[in-house]
Amino acid sequence: MSIPNIDAANLPGLAPADDFSFREGQLAFLAKLARAYQEGRTDHLGVFVPGYGKTLTALASFAVARAMGVCDKLVVFVPRSNLQEQYADADEMARMLRWIGAPRMPFCVADADRVFVKNPDIPIVIATYQYACGQSGNSDLQRYCQQGSPLFVLDEIHHLPEEGAWSQAVGRLPYDSLIGLSGTPLRSDGQPLFGVPHDVETTDSGQEQLHYRALHEVSLRDAHAEGQILKRIEAHVVDYTITMVEEDTGEEVEVSLAELKNEVGRDTAHLDRYFARRSLRFHDVYLDTLLGPAVGRLQEKRARHFGPGDERNHQMLVTCMSNRHAADVLDFMERRYGWFTTTRIGQDVSRDEREKRLEAYRQGDVDVMVQVDMIGEGTDIKTISVIAKLDLVSARSKTLQQIFRGMRYYDGWDEAANVCDVFTSGDLGLSQTLDWMTREVQEGLRRRTEEGTAPEKVEQNDEASEWALTGVNEGDIETHRLELESNSRDANLQVQRQPFEEPDPDTLDLSAREEKLRKECAELATQVAHTLENRGMDVHIRDVHAKAKERFRKAQSDMSLKLLKRKKQWLQRCLRSRRLV
Repeated sequence: MSIPNIDAANLPGLAPADDFSFREGQLAFLAKLARAYQEGRTDHLGVFVPGYGKTLTALASFAVARAMGVCDKLVVFVPRSNLQEQYADADEMARMLRWIGAPRMPFCVADADRVFVKNPDIPIVIATYQYACGQSGNSDLQRYCQQGSPLFVLDEIHHLPEEGAWSQAVGRLPYDSLIGLSGTPLRSDGQPLFGVPHDVETTDSGQEQLHYRALHEVSLRDAHAEGQILKRIEAHVVDYTITMVEEDTGEEVEVSLAELKNEVGRDTAHLDRYFARRSLRFHDVYLDTLLGPAVGRLQEKRARHFGPGDERNHQMLVTCMSNRHAADVLDFMERRYGWFTTTRIGQDVSRDEREKRLEAYRQGDVDVMVQVDMIGEGTDIKTISVIAKLDLVSARSKTLQQIFRGMRYYDGWDEAANVCDVFTSGDLGLSQTLDWMTREVQEGLRRRTEEGTAPEKVEQNDEASEWALTGVNEGDIETHRLELESNSRDANLQVQRQPFEEPDPDTLDLSAREEKLRKECAELATQVAHTLENRGMDVHIRDVHAKAKERFRKAQSDMSLKLLKRKKQWLQRCLRSRRLV
């Protein structure tokens, strides 16, 4: 089913400026959001690759929700690392509001080390998850949310497992609608996500499967078909041989990586322990094998002239497995490639010093940054174009987030320069992930070439998306295999696209909506009670309703539309958690 042209001016609350146009995926999401609100569906998942404009999508979603009478406040929750890059710039926020045709609205930032402005008239609050977890911060947010009808936007929702501390903090707050946003809507540990729509199915073998439902999804392939969103990717898996000495005879033997895998065992955890005992990943020869080609590629890129002399040059990012490893890599870089400005950040570096070094990297004053998982989502340094991955992370969702840090398209370079080179060793088991990413990029570029810069997208009602967790191999170190190309329904986690429909301009019958919500709450309460009984708990349906009455201080028959929505959300959380939360 093809997506027809959508006019943003016809969507509630939006009147785009003449010099602005939404991206195709943003418009599709907003149109589906308006339709969902009319149907009474309030909790949603949006999947957008990094660089696609999640901040703008959040503000536009609020404009739609406010115009439709769903919400009158917006609370955006972000990891602290995302705050400065995406939401803390007042001028940028004002510019985006002007673009979408919304009035210039004041906003405040609520972070753990700042005073939250206790003003219920402020329509937009940007809160860090860390602030929401604090006792005073959570109390402030509860007071703010109780004085209106808030829309919650949970940025990078893959950080919120159902039972996590961030999820529990957000779950204590009242809200009328929730939108989860992520570029990789899965966790490597396989835990379900907080708040987003999903179905639970039981297979013939008795295994439960979670199927996430995305309101709209913009994939890696879609972004490259659209163009000028992400860099292309060139992946380099470096193989090598190791010279080993037979302890009894002193004979030297050269062993290839493949042969070593056969000798030590194919289990990556066994290989990791083998290398750790011999400090292989700290050895100069090993580092030179991996970093030499990466540095050579960086030098080649920096030697080219891609634009005016004042344009930023290419930068390199190195991901290490520990602070000690990062310190050794920094020492190696300074000894071997001293003409580059190199620094490192890690938990063993003070916060002030980390911020100072990271800011120098942002400004282009540092050529190479060595780090241990300190540059994550929201770090928008578009001139990163070489990544050396030396850590032991192999989970695909986490690997994609790491590589995305170097894939943001940079307008200051021409198309040929917008390439992210990724270097890693063959022992880390990333070949499948990198092969998949390369194929997705190539397919997107093929679509753009064949169909133009704005190709028509096709959505199928029952199409399974790329996001499917098909297996977990348990060992001393868990590894998780994500089969992103499978269309099989035999997957534990899936995101399914929903068909596009033009929004109906008619308003909802609130009385009918209240009656429908009461019926849904009654059905959910029955499901919760039966689920707990099946787990051996002495819980009756009346106990579930009694707990709800204690929580919301009203019987279901006396609840307003707003309270009924909150009760439904609470019952859904109870069902997912298999307990009365």
